Amino acid sequence: MLLDYFHPATARWFLNTFSAPSDVQLSAWPTIVSGQSTLIAAPTGSGKTLAAFLATLDQLLRQGLTTGLPNETQVLYVSPLKALANDIHKNLDIPLAGIRFALLELGLADVAIRAQTRTGDTPSAERTAMKKYPPHILVTTPESLYVLLSSASGRELLSPVRTVIIDEIHALASNKRGAHLSLSLARLEGLTAQPPVRIGISATQKPISAVANF
Repeated sequence: MLLDYFHPATARWFLNTFSAPSDVQLSAWPTIVSGQSTLIAAPTGSGKTLAAFLATLDQLLRQGLTTGLPNETQVLYVSPLKALANDIHKNLDIPLAGIRFALLELGLADVAIRAQTRTGDTPSAERTAMKKYPPHILVTTPESLYVLLSSASGRELLSPVRTVIIDEIHALASNKRGAHLSLSLARLEGLTAQPPVRIGISATQKPISAVANF
């Protein structure tokens, strides 16, 4: 079943780590893989964040194996919680390492997918290095995204983005931070070759139709 959606290396890591996909993962993967914007609503601990990340990681993996990964940012992960943006070990770092090991086991070429965090606490040296050697996945907050869009170098960094993942979307849908993020995403669309696929994630969404519209 996983091979219907993912490269064998991605499926191999997942099945070696988990007994089976969760219901929300099985529901989300077909729409994400087909390039549709997707809203994921599921309880805490259901694997919804991994559902979003694994599909985007697999897309980068396939690109790396076929044409090579250019030094550009293709996936943007936005969280309103700085602590959440800094704590992506379970849903990003572990899958990245596991998939690379699966490639080795399958005798395939390595694909080094880079992820990096950019918040107000990111040291200036890391910010400078990011401009010269962009991560494939950029993890940030709504406020730091606004700062990036306000500079020429930041706009250049974000122009290749193809996918935007918005975590804890319920915390943004009905307030000024959410309105501010909407403007930033509109500005982002003005930079990209085509509108990025949007993936929203949250455990609490009431009413869900309003969050979907947002």
